[in-house]
This record gives sequence, C-alpha cells and structure tokens, in this order.
Amino acid sequence: MENNNVSKAQSYFELINNGQFNTQAFADLFTEDVEIYYPKFGYAKGMEGIGSFSQHVRKLINDLHFEMDKFTYITNEKYVIVEGSEKGITRTGIPFPDGIVSHGKFCTVFEFENSRIKRMHCYVDPDFGGEDIERAQLLNTTIEASQKEDIETQTRNVVNNFYDIQFGRTEGNLEDLFADEIDWDLPGNTEKFEWVGKRTKKNQVGEFFKLLYANVKPEKFEIDFIAVKGENATVVGELSSKILKYDKVFTTEFVVIFKVVNGKIVKFHLLEDGYKLNEEMN
Repeated sequence: MENNNVSKAQSYFELINNGQFNTQAFADLFTEDVEIYYPKFGYAKGMEGIGSFSQHVRKLINDLHFEMDKFTYITNEKYVIVEGSEKGITRTGIPFPDGIVSHGKFCTVFEFENSRIKRMHCYVDPDFGGEDIERAQLLNTTIEASQKEDIETQTRNVVNNFYDIQFGRTEGNLEDLFADEIDWDLPGNTEKFEWVGKRTKKNQVGEFFKLLYANVKPEKFEIDFIAVKGENATVVGELSSKILKYDKVFTTEFVVIFKVVNGKIVKFHLLEDGYKLNEEMN
C-alpha cells in the first residue's frame, strides 16, 4: 500500500514535469473531496479547488520542473511526505532558484484514502524568483535587530544590577557579575592610593571594594546617563568622596566603561580626574 501511495505521489510530480498541470490530468489521482493547501493561495476543496489552484500556479510560473531523482520520501500507511527541489521560470521571465533569496526547496504532505490523494498540503516559498527582496531584507534586518536588542537589554540589566548591588538597593555579590578573567582599570597614583590600578581576576573585585571603603567615604554618586551599544555601556556622572587619610572631600566627574559578554562583566574602566585627586590630597 505504501509503495502504491508513493507511486501516486510521484505521478503528480511527473504530470507537472510533462506540462500537464490541469484538472483533467489530475482526475485519477485525487478524491472528489480532496483538500489542498498552498501558501498565499490558501485552502481549497474538491476538483474545482484543484482547477483553481492550477490556474493560480500558472499565473506565477511559465515553466516548472521537479528534480525527482533528488526527492526524499517519508511514508506510513496513510501518508507520503515528499521533500525536494524545484526549478523553472516565472511568468516575468526570471529563472529560479537564484540560490540567494530563493532556494527551490519544498515539502508536500499527501494523505491517502483508498489509493487516492485525500489531502495535499504544500509548503514552499511562492516567491520563486526571489523578487520579494524588500521583505527578505526586512526579515533579515528584523532578526539582526532583535538579536542586537537582546544583547543591549542584557548589557543594560547587568550594569543596572551592578549599581543596585553596590548601593544596597538589591541584595547580591558584585563579584558574581564578573567573568573569571577581567580587564579592570582605575588609573591613578598606586603608591599614594592603594585602591587604584589594574586588576585581572574576578576575586580581585571584592578586594577592591574592601580597600575602597577602608580609605574612602562616599558622599555623592549621581549618574547622568547610561549609554548602551551592544555589549558595551558607558556610564557618565559625578561623585564626591571623603578621602579618610587626608580628611578632604574630592569631587570629580566620572566615566565608567563596561563590556558585558554572555551576561558577565569582562571590562570595567573607571575614569575620573586622577591628576586632581593626586594634587589635592597632600
């Protein structure tokens, strides 16, 4: 039975290859109440629907040929599923597929009843000649934009979480926001201010804040704005801190540069007026 159904499905494609794409040619293949589906065409019933479908396809295609030697068949008692390739020429004279926008791939599901096709659903891009460039580009752009938006949302969330934890608005461990290997830098006089300088390991983040708060009492930290582009974020603002050793308040504008990869901070550069700090603290 399965082999007979495969032969019937093959006959459908052979008729089209021979240019017999009409109701009369298909009469012996389909049940009288056959249901068909084709993208953009929609659903249709019976031989009248087959006729309407044939006319619809002929409006799009001047020549159509299936590469039957490359077909893949999946079968069981009632169904034959055919995956394959097609080629031809559109009514506008464009050969297809072009291998760029159109690729000629299709999949058709045949359901059988008493050795006749009771249901035929075809899944294929009806833009055979790749003429729908605008929508193809829009789809690709939309996917890329969505991916970029997801990355930027992640970056912004990590940066916001960093400051929420730092200033006690949220419980958490700042170290957990960082990757194992990091590019950390707070330029300054490392001999005079032991908390400044470079760090490369996640566990050094906690050490930094211990040194910072042992030597500095924060008095003001205001963020003017956070700019995010992909994995990178820039935080701009102003801070004031009392340097305990000198009992003096240091005020400066600052910029923090973050880079977030896979949800972890890999770069943290805090840029402030290190020259002013060095000159005022004496």
